[in-house]
Formats: sequence, structure tokens, C-alpha cells
Amino acid sequence: MIDDKEIEWLNDLKRFGIRLELGDMKYLMHKLNYPYKEYNVVHVGGTNGKGSVCQFIASVLLKAGYAVGTYTTPPLHDIHEIYRINNRLINERELGSVIRKLKKEVSELIEKGKKITYFEALTALALLYFQEKMVDYAIIEVGLGGRCDATNVVDAAVTVITNVALEHENFLGRTVATIAREKAGIITHAPVVTACRGEALAVIREVAAEKNVPVYVVGEDIIWKRKDRRRFVVEADDSYIIQSPLDGIFQGENIALAVKVGEILGMGRDDIISGIAHARLPGRMEKMGRFLLDGCHNPHAVQAFARSLEEYDYRRLVILFGVMRDKNVREMIRKLPDAERYIAVTVGNERSMDAEHIARIGRELGKPFEVGGGMAEALDMAGRESSDSDLICIVGSLYAVGEARKILREKTSFPK
Repeated sequence: MIDDKEIEWLNDLKRFGIRLELGDMKYLMHKLNYPYKEYNVVHVGGTNGKGSVCQFIASVLLKAGYAVGTYTTPPLHDIHEIYRINNRLINERELGSVIRKLKKEVSELIEKGKKITYFEALTALALLYFQEKMVDYAIIEVGLGGRCDATNVVDAAVTVITNVALEHENFLGRTVATIAREKAGIITHAPVVTACRGEALAVIREVAAEKNVPVYVVGEDIIWKRKDRRRFVVEADDSYIIQSPLDGIFQGENIALAVKVGEILGMGRDDIISGIAHARLPGRMEKMGRFLLDGCHNPHAVQAFARSLEEYDYRRLVILFGVMRDKNVREMIRKLPDAERYIAVTVGNERSMDAEHIARIGRELGKPFEVGGGMAEALDMAGRESSDSDLICIVGSLYAVGEARKILREKTSFPK
């Protein structure tokens, strides 16, 4: 079992902050004898859609009979969610065991003056855990950027770069081309599948050419179109009609990426179709009664959310918005759809922007935000003055979505 001291040790690594530098992580992998070399890796980077693409690919591989590990961050609720094997969360005993194994190696490195960050430790835990469980495939989601992200120590069988938009400019650069170069840093010797366009795609092609690897592009090599609300037609090497388990027109792009990855890995047509149809991803266009939850955590994602919202029927629209202060909050608020009410939320995370600040920015942009305080208070405010024909959306940070989801599942006063 895991004890509080092990979690405290892990959390203490947050003191090293965010480091976009791979030297110590590579040294740690050497100490651990490169655990990722014992299974196939699909490395998924990009700006938006990474979580959906990871789950679609994992579901396809699982349907085909493989043992599949997935590592995606951040969790909606707790650390167990980021480590899954065959869709099963890591349990307390397993997590405790792998932390104890990692702690010994990391503590020795820290004594030698090296720094292993919290995210580097989370990533190392995933790679060790998947080795111990002898998975056939591991689906690894990039945390931040790509080139210097802690996940960029693996040897990928396929590299996915979903798309590139402005995000984390303080870390990745101020232009799409600069950010695309950071994202392209995960390209190695493996085929690349991407939904990038314009100058971002030009950068991806350039880096792939330097590595002498093929690039498959959504919109060129992989064509998709919408058949109806949740059905998509995808044309790649084969032709597919796929039922999406998730709402949102933008899922067509994510499905197209997963289809091509499935083809590259040699999966059968039926497994691709059925695997994608049975994928599950909480917190992305997830409907719970009259509540709709979506972790659209940057301006590009907010815009996609607003576009998908046009297909919902409702009398009034209410938006609860919670966000991290290191995001482009002003532009995210600017792209929120028109609503009758906007309620600002302070998320229970050290990086959260407080509700007063969110409301102030919203009012400057002509959106009459109310201050909801914490998530429980904001949900009470929204629920008291709405009817079953209204749509209450909880959007912004995945941390906000996770808090709302936990409350909605536990409180009998809210629809399940």
C-alpha cells in the first residue's frame, strides 16, 4: 500500500518547479536502465486534442488484444488517473511500490546535486510501471511543449502532433512557428501523424525531413468529414465510418489521427472502428444532466467548444469559468460563447486565477461576470436559478472540470 510519506516525498519535488531541460531526466533513465525500451511507445504531442487522441489509440490497441498503458496529464481528480493499463487505474499497492522503487534512485541523484522535478518523477513512474506490467504498447502524452518535455526520452514507434496554436508562450515562444518547433522536438526516427496546418505544418515537415521520416497529414493524406452529429467518415489507406463516443465536431480531427496511427501499427479495420467507438474520456464535452463539462484550457480550445455548442438545444446558457493564471485568460474569455450568465470560479490549485480577477477581465470585455468563489458555491449559484431546459457549462481548466465533476457525482441534488 501507499502511505502519506511517499506522496509527501513526491509532492516535495514541486520545489524544483518547471524545468525545460532533459539532462537529469536522461541520467535518471540511464540509472533505471531505460524501462521504455521494453515496449512500443506512441508519443502524442500538440496543443489540443492530445487526451482524446491518446484514449482513441489506446482503445484501438486494446480492442486488438494488446496490453496497453496510457499516461496522460493532468488528472481530473487524483494521481491514480494518469496511469492506466487496459483502462484500469493504478491501485494503491501498485502506486506505492513504484514510488518506492523510484524514490531510491531519485534521492541518490538529488544527493549528487541533480534536480528531478515533480513532472519528471510522474513520467518516470509511468515508464517504470508500464515496464513492470509488461505492456505491449504505452501511449505517452507530452506535458509541456515537446523538445525539452520530460516525456521526450522515449523511443517512439509513432509520433503524433495533433495541432499547434498559441499556448504557454512564456515557455514555448510567442509565435506559432516557434511553438511548432518546440512541439516538433519529439520527432525522432518514427513516422509522424499530424493535424497541423500552415506555418506549423511547414515546421513539422522540415524537422521530419531532417530525420528522414514520413509525415501523414490530416486534410491531405487522411481526409475526414462529418456524417451526422457523432458519426464521421475517414479516408486513409482504408475507408471508415466511425461513431464518436464524444460530442464536438473537432473530434473528427482527433479520430482521423487515431485511425492513421492504427493503420501504421497494423491494426485491423474492425478493431479501429470498434476501438474508437468504445473509447471514453471524462471531462471532454461530457454531459451530466443539464451540466456540460469541457476542459478547454486555451483560446483555440475555447473557440472549438463554442462552435460545438451550437448543436445543443437549451433555453438559457450559463457558463462557469475557472482557469490557471498562466494561461491567456483574456483571449479565452473573449472567445467564450454568448451566455445569459457568466460565473467566475476560483479553482483549488496553486496556479489558479482568483474569481475576482477573472470577473474583472470578463467585465472589461463586455461579459457581465458574477463572482462565484469556489466551485461548490458557483454550482449552487448556477443551479438555484436555472431549470432543466437550461444548459450550465463548466469550462476552462481541467482542474475546474475535475472539481465540478466530483461535486456533481457526489451531490444528490445535481443530476448524475
